[in-house]
Amino acid sequence: MRLFMVVLAFFASASAAAGGEVCYFLDGARFERDAVAAKGYLEVPLPATFIPGSFRAKGDAGSLIDRIEIVASPTDARTSRELKALIERRKGVEDRLRALEVREEIFRAAARSQSSKAPRKTKNNPEPLETIRKGTEYAVAQLEEVFRGRRRAEDGLKEIDQRLAALRLKSGAGGSTARIWTKGKGRVSYSFLVSGGGWTPFYDFRLSGKGDIAVAVRAVLPRSERGRVTVVASRLAEAGAVPRVIPVSGNFATVASYSLPVERRELLPFLQRGLAVSFRNTTADRLVAGEGGCYLDGEYLGGVRFDGAAPGEPGMIAAGAWSEAAPAGRRD
Repeated sequence: MRLFMVVLAFFASASAAAGGEVCYFLDGARFERDAVAAKGYLEVPLPATFIPGSFRAKGDAGSLIDRIEIVASPTDARTSRELKALIERRKGVEDRLRALEVREEIFRAAARSQSSKAPRKTKNNPEPLETIRKGTEYAVAQLEEVFRGRRRAEDGLKEIDQRLAALRLKSGAGGSTARIWTKGKGRVSYSFLVSGGGWTPFYDFRLSGKGDIAVAVRAVLPRSERGRVTVVASRLAEAGAVPRVIPVSGNFATVASYSLPVERRELLPFLQRGLAVSFRNTTADRLVAGEGGCYLDGEYLGGVRFDGAAPGEPGMIAAGAWSEAAPAGRRD
């Protein structure tokens, strides 16, 4: 029976991917799919991020919706036991981290106390400097042990979380299933909302000798999708009944381009050239916050953080700052 459910879910998903549509918002997505209700019955797997109450379904001319139930997806006993054990193990690691935080505070205070002591020679302490040195070395050694223990605990926490995520994805734990009964045979179109996993805007800011800045907005998608993909530059709750959707050809595709007037432009006195720019959003579109890259006369000056700008408001970016202490692999 379990195998049958998995196979059924697979074919339902495959049918959806082939002829469906997904619209990504900044904080979630809306999925539209269709599938055949064989023998008047259809099961639709819903992810753990499904927003309750958002499921909608409609049959075609040959299929009338008779009844719908949303039930929790079943999890086999073996997976349930492993999930429970991992959750308990995670709690233990969290307790260990809290205990290490207390130990760290104790030995930090001990190290500060030893280093702040005034060396006083007494009958019981004939070598005060040596005593202070040993006390400080002991506190520092204990701190090093705390740091090692914390690193091991944090690595263990990451491994547990990765295993939990893999198990939940594989078993459907936390997800649900829409059971659909129909009268007649035909296709059923359905849609639902999910939270999280929305699209992320990425900006190209390009300046030349002219007085405008060319701004291109690219869509970074959470995963590749088959079928029609669109994005909406708002959150789910802000979208309204008829949101303005923008078709997307693929990941990192350009969804909008603007030419905006520059109000201030300042070259920054960095060893590697830097630039600060303020401009005015003269469009009717809200430019949402996001990261991006800045170019001057075709030269890449580094990554930027853009805080967004409503219609008529100013926007500002600064590029080119760098640090010798930047970790390897960091994106500017």
